[in-house]
Amino acid sequence: MKRCSLVLFLMLTFSFLFCISCSRNQEQIMGVWWWNSNLGSEYLDFAEENGVNEIYYCEGNLDETSSNFIASANERDIDVYWLIGEVEWLRQSQELYNEIERYLSYNNSHSQKYSGVHLDIEPHQDDNFEQDRQQLLYNLIDIIYNLKQTYPNIQFDYDIAFWLDDEITYNGVTKPAYQHVIDYADRVFIMSYRDSSDGMLNVASEELEYAKFTNKIVVLGAETGDTEEAEVVTFAQEGRVYMNEQLDIVKASIPANYGISIHHMASWFDMKD
Repeated sequence: MKRCSLVLFLMLTFSFLFCISCSRNQEQIMGVWWWNSNLGSEYLDFAEENGVNEIYYCEGNLDETSSNFIASANERDIDVYWLIGEVEWLRQSQELYNEIERYLSYNNSHSQKYSGVHLDIEPHQDDNFEQDRQQLLYNLIDIIYNLKQTYPNIQFDYDIAFWLDDEITYNGVTKPAYQHVIDYADRVFIMSYRDSSDGMLNVASEELEYAKFTNKIVVLGAETGDTEEAEVVTFAQEGRVYMNEQLDIVKASIPANYGISIHHMASWFDMKD
């Protein structure tokens, strides 16, 4: 009888812990692109107050600046990913691999570690994108595939535009570029920059549908900075209160383990209410 009670107790305990683990794994992502490593602690306080649990942190030196920032973020239960990206890597990728080796060297020698690498490589930034569009998109997919083959233990995230519908043949399979990206990336961040929940969900609808079908994670981006297409792209004019209302609608419309990422920390902090 005592043995049965013990077994039942252990089963219930395991189930409880398992549910906690599932809950944590299902936590909705609230991220922010952090392009300026000189921002003060008040920005981290703001991030914590606004539910941020991931930061994509651009810091080139990989030294004590990184270590101190990660420690401060982790104290607030925020994971930090190393944010890097150069369009030139689409034509010559060796420098990218050099950067990943630096990342590994840093993580292996510091107790305050990055959680992964967040890559912002945007083919349309290439001066000859219109002429070389197919090749540049192919090269992006090739980078995503080969980085994972070379470094299977690193989590790689990728930022992509919402319009990567070009049919690309890779590894003998022809399909839209965004599908290849979602197939091979650990997570994909859609630059779904529109100033309403409907707009964000509509421009990312194909990526959302494919990610759900393939059981992959996508995160929708929201713009807060001033842009040339301010009327439709950014929440800068509407303000923080309106943006939060719209993002709540987006969060309720996507799976529990997907999420939102804000572009970017400084402009979000400075937004009017």
